[in-house]
Amino acid sequence: MNAHDFHPLNEVDERTLDIRASEEFAERYLAAEPGSQEQTSMAAALTILLDDPSRAVRKAIASLLAPSAYAPGHVVRCLASDVDEVALPVLKHSPILTDVELVDLLAEGSDAVQCAIASREGLPASVCAAICEVGCEQACRQLLENRSARILQSSLLRIAQRFEDRPDLCDQLLKTRDLPLTTRYQLLMRLAQNLDDHPIVLERVPENQRHTFLSDAEDKVVLRLALEAGADDLPEFVEHLRVNGKLTTRLLLRAVCCGRLRFFAAALANLGQVPLPRLCKLLVTVRRSALQAMLRKAGLPLRAHQAFLLAIDIARQADADFTYDLALDEARMLTETLLSEMQDGALGADEDVTAFLRRFAIDVARLEARLLVKNSGLQVTAAA
Repeated sequence: MNAHDFHPLNEVDERTLDIRASEEFAERYLAAEPGSQEQTSMAAALTILLDDPSRAVRKAIASLLAPSAYAPGHVVRCLASDVDEVALPVLKHSPILTDVELVDLLAEGSDAVQCAIASREGLPASVCAAICEVGCEQACRQLLENRSARILQSSLLRIAQRFEDRPDLCDQLLKTRDLPLTTRYQLLMRLAQNLDDHPIVLERVPENQRHTFLSDAEDKVVLRLALEAGADDLPEFVEHLRVNGKLTTRLLLRAVCCGRLRFFAAALANLGQVPLPRLCKLLVTVRRSALQAMLRKAGLPLRAHQAFLLAIDIARQADADFTYDLALDEARMLTETLLSEMQDGALGADEDVTAFLRRFAIDVARLEARLLVKNSGLQVTAAA
């Protein structure tokens, strides 16, 4: 037998023993009676181990103490300021760390530290706000995935402002239910603008049609949001569009053709400075001359008045009261009827308006077809 066979414990064995010993100290502290000699002794031992050169030892202590509300506060705070490998369990789980401490650690910490804090259960609004203000991109992503975090709308807006050029993060934001409608619109507009050099657009849309294609894409975004908007959100959304020069005649014509009567009424009320409830009542009661005066007061061009007046007449015949949106089949019928009457030369229809209506009619027909296919697929699946 060689002399080499008789050797002291190797370094790995010694480290394992040290880790086990540190875990025992932590477990004994947590099991001890509060204020007992045992607890005091174990706290002293753990305090000394904070200076242990082995990260594995400090990490073992951190992992055991992190979930406990009864761990020694000074030990937990030291571990929270340790290297990332040691600190992360404490940052992610420890209930001892206060909101103020978490914000300080966040401001000074690495990306990994920020992500650990962003994933904490029940993260309060103040810490969420700090992450949204100074956190790295990955920490903000982690926060958006944290369903228990209390994220204020103002904080979501800040993320949107900081990362509006990150399409995938914008998409993640758009899936957040509490995102304000105007912020949702701004993000979608950013995505729509990026379509200009998208490979599919470059390949399938002729160059001379791209401006129209992109304008239509922006209008569709607005009307999709208008469909989902609550009664309280719609006036603010319309005002945002007006201030930004987006409340166009083309958009209002598309709104009528797509059956977005709530949006159409809210836009007219805004442009004509008429309270929305009164405007809705006027749309279904007053004579054509009064309606034309309303359109004129709203600043809509004279060449489009005929289309709007006919659309309002058709909506009235369908018993619409402009407080709800039309179903797709109703919107298609309205558009087809409007287009048919606008093409009657006796009405003196404007060619540009009629061209708009033809495009809108195609869009509505496509939407209805997709819905029918989708519903048919669901029925087939259910039957199977």
